[in-house]
Amino acid sequence: MRVQKHSVFSFLALLWFVASSLVDVLFPKEIYLSPELYETFYPNDVINLFLGGVALLLSTLKTVRKSRFFLPCRSGMLLFILYNAIASAYANTNGMDILLLLLAIAAVLTLVEAEEYQNLLTLGFSPGHAKRYASLLIVMAGLFILRSALQLFGKEASPGEKGVSLADVLLCTLWLANGIGFLRNAAKCFIAAFICYIHGSLLLISLLLLFILQPLLLGTAFPYVDFVVIAMMSTAFFVPLAILAKEMQQLP
Repeated sequence: MRVQKHSVFSFLALLWFVASSLVDVLFPKEIYLSPELYETFYPNDVINLFLGGVALLLSTLKTVRKSRFFLPCRSGMLLFILYNAIASAYANTNGMDILLLLLAIAAVLTLVEAEEYQNLLTLGFSPGHAKRYASLLIVMAGLFILRSALQLFGKEASPGEKGVSLADVLLCTLWLANGIGFLRNAAKCFIAAFICYIHGSLLLISLLLLFILQPLLLGTAFPYVDFVVIAMMSTAFFVPLAILAKEMQQLP
């Protein structure tokens, strides 16, 4: 059986993502050298270990790999890994973070050029209300970019906050580009926009879990208002993703 280059890099990136998250969870005091970095990243490490472990387990199942959603979900997960790698490498640079960043970049680039991914792009599927979903992706990307850019260049932002903001700006720019492409040519850019919806959903799930875990791990107050606001914002990704996945599933 021929082993695809993109499969190797994707597996290595996911495996290292889980391994580095486990190291961070087990040895947080050695990894994070300031209380601010610990409070910013430690709860996120726990979430990444859980989500990465689930993704790693599912990727070993034959029925999952044969699904038409496997490559889009793999792409969304790789963007999620890349997002976390950018934030960590900027705020708390160490060898594990740099290696994860390099593996994530290699995985994304080799997946995009892979024949299987290129075949997905030729589906020519244009879902109903495509302009509505494209516009929603563009608006959400713009809001995230604006908020993150203001924080990134703010004088009071901590290194951890700036790392997350940098990741937001870079990855949400991808949402913006794919949203514009989806708006202009729905059939050609559907898969790319669909992947952005997967990535956005993963980020928002991670953020909701973060709000739940922070009081348990750090002893902080539960942010009720933030949780409700993000939960409401999440519907802008969850609902379109579910509808688009349903329409994609009905393809012959």
